[in-house]
Amino acid sequence: MKIRLALSLLLFAAPMTAQSHDGYLDAGAGVRLFYHMVGTGPDTLIVIHGGPGFTQDYFAKDLEPLAAHHALVFYDQRGAGKSTLVADSAGLSADKFVDDLDAVRRHFGLEKAALLGHSWGAIIAAGYAERYPDRVSRLLIVGGVPLTRQGMADALHALASHRDSASLAELNKWYEARVKDPGDTAACRAYYRLWFAPFFANPSALGRSKGDFCAGTEASRRNKIEHVDRYTAASLGSWDFRPGLRHFAAPTLIILGTADIFPVSTGREWAGSVADGRLLVFPNAGHFLYLEIPDAFFGAVDTFLKGGWPEGAH
Repeated sequence: MKIRLALSLLLFAAPMTAQSHDGYLDAGAGVRLFYHMVGTGPDTLIVIHGGPGFTQDYFAKDLEPLAAHHALVFYDQRGAGKSTLVADSAGLSADKFVDDLDAVRRHFGLEKAALLGHSWGAIIAAGYAERYPDRVSRLLIVGGVPLTRQGMADALHALASHRDSASLAELNKWYEARVKDPGDTAACRAYYRLWFAPFFANPSALGRSKGDFCAGTEASRRNKIEHVDRYTAASLGSWDFRPGLRHFAAPTLIILGTADIFPVSTGREWAGSVADGRLLVFPNAGHFLYLEIPDAFFGAVDTFLKGGWPEGAH
């Protein structure tokens, strides 16, 4: 085990020199998606960021150690960041996000795509796996939201109940400030520092991130608040992806930390809803495992993407 850990440190602790390039791709109906590609590995991993309404900027640089062995494709989802700021309810339905993911796959000429969905990105990945099961080679869900709307509601209720009154008052103060002025980046960052604190076993780990939850322009942050937050999750109704995933056969790894706001039972449900799913649970880690336990996290992901199952995945 010590030898394996040392090897992981050697593989992922070195400074990154991977090649990268940025560009735009056509998703149809006038929507352009901004993408960032890094690495030149033998396989390509499409990375689906959380939100809805965030951008790739909150974790793209933090995940770049994977580019030592794999080509990574990050993209800003519609309505966010440098992609087209879609603002209507029809254009912001979850189905459109699935359409966009397939546009990314086609743009890079991938017959089948390996996918990594983080947080809300798991919903897009689930919708894609349900609609296009034969276009996915491997599926990786990291800190994924529950497969049912009820599970999500329960998790958010538990999160709110664990905040004390002082934290709630501070959170509301910064929320109102960012709604009043989406251009106030300081208010935005103060809000998300408070919002995400309970998502960590060690909240100070957020300080290790090279990312920014408030990236983008004033217009893109306003679009998140006024349109993406209003329409996208609501378009799913009382969602339940479990029936639609029963025939999804690609190897699927669910990675979850015991300190995540989503309980381990969420991960078990994910793993049990697909034909070839396994759950890997890390103790004393939260929603952003790549920040809290980077060596263990990157080692596990690398093993999975290379065709194996990491130790401890059941």
